[in-house]
Amino acid sequence: MKDSYAPGFWCATTALGLITATYFYGVVQAHQIEQALVFFNSALGLIGVLAMAVLAWSAHENAQLKKRRETQGHTLVRIWDTKVALRKVETVFDRYFWGSYWQPGRTFQEVMGDLAGTPLEKSLEALKRQCEGLDEEIHDSQWHWLDNARELSTVATALARQRYLLDFCDPRTTIKGGAVVDREMETLVYTWSARLRAFDHQLDELETEYNV
Repeated sequence: MKDSYAPGFWCATTALGLITATYFYGVVQAHQIEQALVFFNSALGLIGVLAMAVLAWSAHENAQLKKRRETQGHTLVRIWDTKVALRKVETVFDRYFWGSYWQPGRTFQEVMGDLAGTPLEKSLEALKRQCEGLDEEIHDSQWHWLDNARELSTVATALARQRYLLDFCDPRTTIKGGAVVDREMETLVYTWSARLRAFDHQLDELETEYNV
């Protein structure tokens, strides 16, 4: 790894060497050889000490940089895993509410609007585990990411219950143009989409922060 402080070190060493050589030359010219040798040996010792100190400091800085990069890489992997879990939740949610999962022959819990044991509930639990690990990775004592996952889970549960009411023709719904319109369902769907986008955007921001 290239040391960015190397040019400064060599410039300082060269300057000290030139000063020492100049002084040594002046003393020699004054016919004080013994004094010149003593000073020259002292200067060499000082240069050696300075060089060792700079090298030790440089090695320490490089070790710290390597450690930070390893930690940064581990955190990025955790962020990517959380993104994958979020994409899984999004996909299963669409299939569960609007696709193949929402079919006759469901369990009693599903019919009653309970997500327990469903693919959606399993994907949400997987997301919670990833978010808990991410909070631990970045030392977030507020459990921000886990709270985001819990909020999604709460909205999904509310949607399942509202879908149950729609299946049984909740009298609160209205008919418009032959289609069932339920304001609460619309609000929940909008809330789900907004929180999903916000979650994804926050993960992108965190990834950018650790990619710097």
